[in-house]
Amino acid sequence: MNFFGRFISVASIFAVTSFANGAVITTSLEDATNGGGFFGEVTFTDSGTNVVTIAANISDPVNIGLSKGDILGLWFDFADFGALSGGATFSNQNPASIITGSDFGEDTVSSSLGGNVNLNGTGETAWDFAVMTGSNGGPDFYQTLSFDLTIAGLDANQFSNQRVGMRVQSIEGGEFQEGSSKLIGGGTPPVNVPEPGTFALLALGMLGLGISRRKQRT
Repeated sequence: MNFFGRFISVASIFAVTSFANGAVITTSLEDATNGGGFFGEVTFTDSGTNVVTIAANISDPVNIGLSKGDILGLWFDFADFGALSGGATFSNQNPASIITGSDFGEDTVSSSLGGNVNLNGTGETAWDFAVMTGSNGGPDFYQTLSFDLTIAGLDANQFSNQRVGMRVQSIEGGEFQEGSSKLIGGGTPPVNVPEPGTFALLALGMLGLGISRRKQRT
């Protein structure tokens, strides 16, 4: 076997035996104070060591026909707070500088972050983490947003089957006509997906196995 063949064979073994996975969790939320009918979606994706990308969405088709809405705050719990250490930092905010404040502490984060950024009436209190987003009352109206959250020990599994809260104002369009909403979601189990680069390794491995088999037949 020549050097290239040996290299491909080794790579094929590596690709097959080291098929790494990252977790993706999608949590569906629904209005909890106005009789339901308004929805939100929050996803948590592993994006590196100690980094999770969090994305929030209320836009159509999550809420069919929605023409306007403004996400003002998000609340979270962690599955194992003791596994985390240090403070929380943010990066890759979209829109830029969307996070205007945050609070972090096991079972100590209030459901009211000031002004209209609250979950009053939902009965959900004592959170682990919360962020304030955008400007209360405009002029920005964000139906989608995302950011990378970094905490030592963090991965997406920390959000598995955990509560998520969301505060939305300035709602227009669709069937929900209350104008504002406080949403709660119960969390879902993680879905494992290949981490970046795994598909390339797998393809290289399949190529190596093919070359080895052809050589064996000749």
